[in-house]
Amino acid sequence: MIDIRYHVATLVAIFIALGVGILIGSTLVGGDVMIEQQKKMISQLEAQFDDLRERESQMVEENEFLRTVSRHYEEFSRTVSTPLMKNRLNGYRIAIIVTGGQEIPAGMLNSLSLAGARVDSTSVVLPGIQLNDSGLLIRVCDFYQLDHSTPPDELRKMIALSTAGIVANGGDTETRTFLEDNNLVNFDGDYGGILDEVILIGGAQDENHNYPASVDAWFIRSLQNYNKSILACEASRVPISYMTTYQEFDISTIDDIDLTPGQISLIRVIEGETGDYGVKSTAKKFMPSLPAKYLRGDF
Repeated sequence: MIDIRYHVATLVAIFIALGVGILIGSTLVGGDVMIEQQKKMISQLEAQFDDLRERESQMVEENEFLRTVSRHYEEFSRTVSTPLMKNRLNGYRIAIIVTGGQEIPAGMLNSLSLAGARVDSTSVVLPGIQLNDSGLLIRVCDFYQLDHSTPPDELRKMIALSTAGIVANGGDTETRTFLEDNNLVNFDGDYGGILDEVILIGGAQDENHNYPASVDAWFIRSLQNYNKSILACEASRVPISYMTTYQEFDISTIDDIDLTPGQISLIRVIEGETGDYGVKSTAKKFMPSLPAKYLRGDF
């Protein structure tokens, strides 16, 4: 639709230019030949304009139809999701880490609760991770005993490693307090317990939060060193995707965690059905396979 609108705007500009050309031509030249040629060109452009306008109208109708179908599919997915999720993760203990300025989809938390999982902790990377304040840069360098010329990406790495340690084994109170007091990471919940899965939720709203290589990648490396099972997710329409970075590691990914199929995929991945799932070009498959017992509601 965007391309067609561009062409329509271009044709309108051409009409205006031709109109001005006819006016100037008739004034300066006074000849009928040039005017007739310009009129023919206008007739051809009018035909193209009408065709493009009709095609745009058809595309508007088609897009509206597809949005309606998509909405109904999501409603259908929610309707049938309960037997596919209920009590599948009884006793599982989960930690969530959020990066990129994103929010945890409410449907994801509801799905984990329905599955019987317990979310022990939620750690959220805060705007301070941008490290665009000179005073904060100095405080971070001093805390980690690094030179004041240390690049921000190296400091973000240190913050990610510290956060991963807190998520994995509780870390130390001093580090946790420093990260929270300096608007770098918010910690909520119980830390240091046995975890069955760590869920990393990434993707960025804008370039100000876009640090997958210096933050998310180090979360993954560190948590793998702690022998924690980790999977990475993002919303289906997040402006900046982290999937390419996530898939550099040997972990499962879900790129539509805000949608019911993505939440069903989440439960299956935690159960052990590894892979890259979702709706984007980076996904290898839309959803994991569903065993027959799922469709029967067996446990």
